[in-house]
Amino acid sequence: RRGPRETSEPHEESPSMAASEDAASSGAGPEPQQQLEQFTLLAKSLKGRAVVGVIQQALASKRVFVFGELLAMPNVQALRGTEHAATLELLELFCYGTYADYTRREAELPGLTPPQRHKLKLLSIVTACRDTAAAAVSYDDLAREVDASTTRDLEDLLIDAVYSGLVVGKMDQQARVFKAQRAAARDVRLEDVPALADKLERWLETAKSLTDALDASRLDGLDAKRAKQDRAAALGAAVDDVKRNLKDHDDAAAYGAGMGGAFGYGPGGFGGAYGEGAPQKRRGKRSRLPFK
Repeated sequence: RRGPRETSEPHEESPSMAASEDAASSGAGPEPQQQLEQFTLLAKSLKGRAVVGVIQQALASKRVFVFGELLAMPNVQALRGTEHAATLELLELFCYGTYADYTRREAELPGLTPPQRHKLKLLSIVTACRDTAAAAVSYDDLAREVDASTTRDLEDLLIDAVYSGLVVGKMDQQARVFKAQRAAARDVRLEDVPALADKLERWLETAKSLTDALDASRLDGLDAKRAKQDRAAALGAAVDDVKRNLKDHDDAAAYGAGMGGAFGYGPGGFGGAYGEGAPQKRRGKRSRLPFK
């Protein structure tokens, strides 16, 4: 079966479509979301074989990895049940499927160009990294998913996936595993939305529990901080009282010593200042007689 890109029948191509194709082939141009919007706008104004051309361009674009908005366009959905229905199914496979899914249906789907084949393999790596429950994905499992015949081919795909921003992780060549830390999101089927909503609800409950626990811990920390401040204030007040008592005691002692000196509390007794202290030794009476 010949795919849409293999047909020899010419079809009219607008300048904007040609510009989009050039940007897709060169990797330059607008951001992925903007480029996807260009494809959806084109699909909105075209029909039939022209829409097939837009789909083929989007699947070959190096910067577009989600296609849900394009798939939802009425003119794209209008391909269902027509001679171009296989292209619509191919677009759905790029949205939700993997390269292994394509190989099982290759006879009934349009052929892939090299850029499209490469992109579908990258998307398959994303799915493998997202679906695994383990911390790492083995090289053998990834090789089966993308039909990589050598380790070098698989690692080249992993490097492209990392540089494309589709996955974040590290290759462990000795253990022959890819340690995935994060993977990009892919399109979601409408029938999978309830299950996704359940996961989000569980995540929300877990996040709320963690938030409550953090709030309780924060309040406990504030209470402990206030108690520590109160203890520090009480200790400071006690130290100030001790210092004040010591100062008062020193002042009283100094005052007492001063009063004792003024009123004869010294060696001369209380009457020292008034001549009533200890008897003073009387000086002998000086003779008035001349020296003999």
